[in-house]
Amino acid sequence: MSGSNTAGSDEETRINDVRKQKAAALSCWTCAAGVIQVFGYEGGGEGSVSIRCLYESKYQKQLKYICRGNQPSTCLQQALITSNNRQNGRFTLSHDQKSETFTVTNLNLTLKDSGSYLCGVQTDTGLDVFSAFKLEVKGQKS
Repeated sequence: MSGSNTAGSDEETRINDVRKQKAAALSCWTCAAGVIQVFGYEGGGEGSVSIRCLYESKYQKQLKYICRGNQPSTCLQQALITSNNRQNGRFTLSHDQKSETFTVTNLNLTLKDSGSYLCGVQTDTGLDVFSAFKLEVKGQKS
């Protein structure tokens, strides 16, 4: 029985560590060092990329979205996709409440998809939380 208590403690520690990482990921949009670099290849079946966005558990029921650029003030209005509209053209959004993540997949990448993006979570305060990533699309894979 004591082994199960240790396993439970280890699991709680791991969960707390993950929550701290998620909080840091959501608060890093203002610091250049916190911008995540993502790479993908143009076109075809291999020309897709999936971005996993983390959030804190208190935002589990809130609207999730992604936008192009790095302007938080206009991100929701310019959202490429939201958790209310889980498919939009080449974009799909899936939400995993258990792991407190949502994943946005961009299919059939083009070189024009390169640039800055924000993962956003709407809050009740009106000050949404974001994590930033930069996508670099390279030419077709040889």
